[in-house]
Amino acid sequence: MSNIQEDLVMEVLSRLRVKSLLRFRSVSKSWKTLIDSPRFIKMHMELSMKMKMAQSSVEVIQRCNLNKFYLLHLDLSGDPHLIRDPEELPHPFGRRYNLDTSVAYKISLVGSCNGLLCFVDCADRIVLWNLATRKYFELQYSGIKFPKISIREHFVNYGFGYDSATDDYKVIRLITAFDNSLSECSLVELYSLKSDSWTRFGDSMGLDYGVDYGILVGGALHWIRYQRDLEQTIVAFDLTKEEFNLVPHPELLGKFTLTNLGNYQGCLSLFCESNEEANSSIVWVMKELGIKESWTKVFSVDSTCTYMRNIYHSRSATLSLWVKNKETLEWYSKEKKTHENIKIYCEERYLEAECVHCESLVGTSDFTNLSFS
Repeated sequence: MSNIQEDLVMEVLSRLRVKSLLRFRSVSKSWKTLIDSPRFIKMHMELSMKMKMAQSSVEVIQRCNLNKFYLLHLDLSGDPHLIRDPEELPHPFGRRYNLDTSVAYKISLVGSCNGLLCFVDCADRIVLWNLATRKYFELQYSGIKFPKISIREHFVNYGFGYDSATDDYKVIRLITAFDNSLSECSLVELYSLKSDSWTRFGDSMGLDYGVDYGILVGGALHWIRYQRDLEQTIVAFDLTKEEFNLVPHPELLGKFTLTNLGNYQGCLSLFCESNEEANSSIVWVMKELGIKESWTKVFSVDSTCTYMRNIYHSRSATLSLWVKNKETLEWYSKEKKTHENIKIYCEERYLEAECVHCESLVGTSDFTNLSFS
């Protein structure tokens, strides 16, 4: 196949859905080689993301209880915006135990990046899953290795993201352990998909990182860190440099709790709840990562709201999708400055985990086929 022909075929194929591309891998050896190539996978992924932003629909993944996840198809063209016929997602951990009866086996969605979902179960086993290709990869299990101290309690937090400098997907595990005298020991364990190995190093800047997982923005994962004096700071882990940095938060008048972080149109977002006044919870966006002066107030919310996280922003519709109080999904219109609750026709849920899904071919040739039979 000449370079001109190959470029033309790539241009045409890159606009197809993953389901079609998986079938076309059987057309010929040259097509299979092309579709499995890193160049094509990257090209298809980038185009898929651009097309997703221009479409009048969005796919959201959320957890409804300890271990059931659903794919929600949200149509942006209708009024009001509705989610109908949610699709339950059987996933790799379902092969290990009966998810309907094994309530103790809590499964968490750590993050989503370039079409890959990262899940962790209660035993700290981790799976990367490509929902579009129905293929998965279970990370080699290293276990959490504590130092030789008497552990009284420990906190574990995760993050998942893509390092564009090395073309690698990484999972980070932050561990803070306390002995009987409450002396603290902080550990960092980092997994590289490219090398299929864990590395243990340095200090995680200590103490509790709450219940939320790392928010990927600008090649770094972000958490809110809780210190002994109850002071809160924003911590970032650079996936390329593999180092931690402090991120300045906005100047806040009065006492505010930094509740959670999000990704707002590629920028870091922050929800702050007032500890003194009603009707003063605020959503901020950091327009330039790391620049304190770039924090901008997006909008304020009523006093009944104790949790807000942005999970999607539509450039064409100037709408943002937010999770409110881990119970409802809401659209916020930047032009009208109004909130619209999204009606969801499925079982009662607790929105503890949520992300927007975008199709990709990442892991097509390397991951394991997942059978749902």
